Amino acid sequence: MSLVDSEKNYYRTLRSQYDNLVNLYNNILKSSEQLSLENKDITKAVLFRMKAYYNTQNNIKNFLNKRYSPAASDFFVETIIFYIKLIFEKYNLNYEVHSERQIRQKRGSIRPDISIWKNNKVLYIIECKTQLGYNRHKWEEDFIERETKLRKEFPDAMAFLLIMTSKNWSGFSSDDKRVGKKYFTLSSKWPLSISEENIDETIVNPIEDLFKQIM
Repeated sequence: MSLVDSEKNYYRTLRSQYDNLVNLYNNILKSSEQLSLENKDITKAVLFRMKAYYNTQNNIKNFLNKRYSPAASDFFVETIIFYIKLIFEKYNLNYEVHSERQIRQKRGSIRPDISIWKNNKVLYIIECKTQLGYNRHKWEEDFIERETKLRKEFPDAMAFLLIMTSKNWSGFSSDDKRVGKKYFTLSSKWPLSISEENIDETIVNPIEDLFKQIM
């Protein structure tokens, strides 16, 4: 057996990721009881998917003696877009969701992690971070700057900040009334510490509360 023949199963595994994602999407869409915004199931699904990602990447890192794992931020954005796209389709909302799309074709225009459009107009943006430990003192200044640039182009647009976990930083202030409305933290724990037994107690701001605002 050649090396290429030996690799074929792994090739197929990698190729199947897209097919499995599309099949999951279609299966969820067909299920009338799923995608409810009145419970925390979407939040849980996001966190468990992130746990699986971190677990896989950590295992590969250890197996290959890598110093760093790939950044999880892109996968986090993909996961959020997956569920936004599902919700828009389920509820027949004529919106488009994009990632890293420049809001205007000009120098200095922002490229939000997630932007939601209708008729070439930005309605909402969502900036996504896995955590804010590295930028714990400057995150709000950066966010307000991006929101200001957004409002200059689309005065009625709304901006949200979505953080995967408050682990490794102090979290949003409990006195800030914007928390749970504009600023969201999904979990108080790192995804690898989440289990089916403890996930309910780790949820801080359910993503369902954000999704209700963009519908």
